Amino acid sequence: MSEHGRRRRHRTVDRIAWILEAVAREPAGVTVAELARTVGAPASSVQDLVGGLAATGFLLEQHGRFRLGPAPHVLNLIAGRVVPRISQAELDELSRVAGTPVLLTVRVGLDAVHLARGGEDEMPRLLPLADEHMARPLLRTAAGRLLLAFTDEAERRGLLAELARHDPEAVAEFRRALPAIRASRVSRSEGLADPEVSALAIPVTDGPVVTGALVLTHRRRGRSERLRLDRAAARLLAHIQERRM
Repeated sequence: MSEHGRRRRHRTVDRIAWILEAVAREPAGVTVAELARTVGAPASSVQDLVGGLAATGFLLEQHGRFRLGPAPHVLNLIAGRVVPRISQAELDELSRVAGTPVLLTVRVGLDAVHLARGGEDEMPRLLPLADEHMARPLLRTAAGRLLLAFTDEAERRGLLAELARHDPEAVAEFRRALPAIRASRVSRSEGLADPEVSALAIPVTDGPVVTGALVLTHRRRGRSERLRLDRAAARLLAHIQERRM
């Protein structure tokens, strides 16, 4: 981070992140040549990175193909509360209570990523967002805005400085909305990522720490859908509070 708090991309770190994601998406494993094409880097450079990742347990090699190793999982265990733990049965129950589909979402760098979903979405084209864990820009989703609002202040400054390079208008609008998001612990999106989708996000917590977001979605039709999501969120929050008592 620079003295002004701006986070800058690093080519080697980017390549490592792309390699890990590419490998994670291929259960049968990926060759160095395939990774080089995905990353857009010389095979020799990718070979060096892959070798280092394998040596430290981030990758496993078998018959010339690389799969994700145990190290990422171990780091999550060490951290203890990196990823919110909500079972599929619990997500389905939350969806039933809310009366809407429910998405469990976390922040990954500058993106929001859906980990899982409960219930059936009335818009099937949105299902891959959760089922394939596709990244969405933080400031263009209700979950991303909520998670950014509850990120550590110093961390948030650095992230916003980086985001401002690509989407200054969204950053300016988020800064205006930030006090209200933090006060209400609710974030909304009226067509930010998709003009047909209304979404509302509430926090998932581990003690005082916000570890993720639950997102309620509905087809965007007007003010009535916003009120419907408000009522759904109220039911969900009451249900969660009752379970904690």
